[in-house]
Amino acid sequence: MQHKQHKNFWQQKRRMAMNLLYLNTHDIGRYLNIYGYDVETPNLNQLAKDGMLLRNMHCASPTCSPSRAVLLTGQYPHNNGLTGLAHRGFDITDKKTHLAAFLRQQGYETVLAGVQHEIRTRSESELGYEKVLNGEAYYQKGIRQEEFLTMQDEMATEAAVVYLQSRKTTDRPFYLAVGYGCTHREYPDLPQEYNCSYIMPPKGVPDQAGSRQDMARLKIALERMDRYCGKIIETLKAIGEYENTVIVFTTDHGLPIPKAKCTLYDDGTGVAMIIKAPGITKPCQSSDALLSQIDFYPTLCEILSLPQPEWLQGVSFLPVLNQTSSEVRNEIYGEINYHIACEPVRSVRTSRYKYIRHYLAEYPYQIPCHIDDSEPKEIFHQAGIFEQKLPMEELYDLVGDPQERNNLAECPEYQKQKNEMQNLLLDWQVKTGDPLLETGTVCLPAGAIASTPDSYSTKTQVILPECRQYLGALKEVLQNNIKG
Repeated sequence: MQHKQHKNFWQQKRRMAMNLLYLNTHDIGRYLNIYGYDVETPNLNQLAKDGMLLRNMHCASPTCSPSRAVLLTGQYPHNNGLTGLAHRGFDITDKKTHLAAFLRQQGYETVLAGVQHEIRTRSESELGYEKVLNGEAYYQKGIRQEEFLTMQDEMATEAAVVYLQSRKTTDRPFYLAVGYGCTHREYPDLPQEYNCSYIMPPKGVPDQAGSRQDMARLKIALERMDRYCGKIIETLKAIGEYENTVIVFTTDHGLPIPKAKCTLYDDGTGVAMIIKAPGITKPCQSSDALLSQIDFYPTLCEILSLPQPEWLQGVSFLPVLNQTSSEVRNEIYGEINYHIACEPVRSVRTSRYKYIRHYLAEYPYQIPCHIDDSEPKEIFHQAGIFEQKLPMEELYDLVGDPQERNNLAECPEYQKQKNEMQNLLLDWQVKTGDPLLETGTVCLPAGAIASTPDSYSTKTQVILPECRQYLGALKEVLQNNIKG
């Protein structure tokens, strides 16, 4: 009798637990209607009205796999091990730290539909997913990438809908992660009748025909992605689980254009995030609090009333969500290690200033292979922008210069502010054991692939021994720059 009562207690507790729907799409920054852009995304607009829009959320590493791993392990890249792209051989050191593994341990049914980028494809069960029902599509001869990405997203959406509709009454709450790829390049083709004349490219991109067409194609992708999200949300409502489900929508980093994705400027780190948490968030609310995606995991633990794992490095922003506090942190940190090539960069940002530290002075304005091949990239290339060299240090006044154009690092009147930011960054590096301080580099893992920084295309690959030889030659330069 006592055993039965104990069992019933835990069944009741599990029934009270909220489900989690996690929606993630590639490479969109904040390029959505809810952030003021002319994109038709009615479903995400409604989700924002039902929950809270976070207007000042940033990723901690603006390159695909490292960014996602920060959010889903609660650790910085140099701590969780995923310092580069998963499909190029980089990996999370301890997969038990992944959110799926943790939630599964806490009694959740963990399900993946669609794209993930924290591990090589078809290894998702290692992250803790019980079910992988992404209706997985594989490249077939003659299918273009943009067609493949759309097909994959449609299949993932349908798989998620079928999963929700077929769920039987269970004592277990679900964690459903749905990942979309259609907003990654290559974008869908435009209909013949589409008029690009009234498209405004994002700030920082020249207003030319090629860039207008590029953004028009992105809008098509965003509108498709919004429809996919809408189908899943409507299914939740139809099965009566909408009010018992925490819904999170976000992306990994900024747009794949120059001075955005794979940079530590705000256009690279700034990301969309909507959270609807029943009983916590109120409708039609937004927050300007300075936040980092590394704070998501501890926040989620509090929302779901789960214990916080000891490995978490972020802080909970639950007080922001329930509006008991307007701020939970004074600064956020960012890092880049590898994308296509090795690019060691660190940053610290407050509400007023941004400080960026580069560890290789000979790097160009932005490494060309770290910008997705596109019309905006060609515009910058033809203008000779990639021939310009980056300074070792950058300092920006984000109030007077929100687009980060006027570097104040060498201005005498800003040395006090620069020193304060340098100290903040150094303290964080010491606290988190940043290998740049110890070894002068972030080692390329065995089996990983990287290119040299003079590569132009994102599709360029370098044979592993050649890359290791190149990185070895850079190590001495890095160590000298750190000392300087």
